Amino acid sequence: MSSVTATRVRAFNALRRPQFGLGDIPNHYHFSVRSLPMVPGNAVFLANPFNGHRHTEGRTRITPLSLEEQANVIVPLLLESFVTRFDSDNQLQFVMEDSMTPWAPWSWSTTDEGLAQAVSNRLAAVGVLPELCTVTVAPAEETQAANISWRGFYSEVAAAMAGIPEDQLAGSITSCCGVCGFTPSLDTSLMRCGRCKQTTYCSKACQKADWSTHKGDCKAPAA
Repeated sequence: MSSVTATRVRAFNALRRPQFGLGDIPNHYHFSVRSLPMVPGNAVFLANPFNGHRHTEGRTRITPLSLEEQANVIVPLLLESFVTRFDSDNQLQFVMEDSMTPWAPWSWSTTDEGLAQAVSNRLAAVGVLPELCTVTVAPAEETQAANISWRGFYSEVAAAMAGIPEDQLAGSITSCCGVCGFTPSLDTSLMRCGRCKQTTYCSKACQKADWSTHKGDCKAPAA
């Protein structure tokens, strides 16, 4: 496990984890893999089925992978979603408390039993707190609420992107960080090594961590 992954796990494990938010809303999140509107690739979509709070993370190819490979991609995206704090659709809707400081979920679920087990195993393997290494299978009403939330999100994003030229929406969906495997999101791109222009990184920390290994193979492109 890379040092960057370990740092992300430590940050996630250190987050407060209330069982309920304002109005006694359960701090529970349902996640699923979704196809993004108008662009290639999949994202991890999280939604609190009890209040509609939602977020997407990542832009990569997930669905063709085996369950274990999917879990390897999904877990860092789940952790990043909470470590860096959710997107807020409505600045007046405070989900946990007025400060909107980051929090970890009390519990989480997904629809597919096989994926739930694979993600549970991966969470444990990277060192996430034991109480958050169990992903449950969502009941039908919870899945339905998450689907409604996704349809609303999809429509909003598709409308916002309608006027963007297609060449600006295209991009590789196979690229990932060369160190921790993190994938970019719709509004965040990976950085390329300034010399070889080939290896990609999600952060300067990952690039620095990889330099002792990468420098032996790093060569400027031929003229």
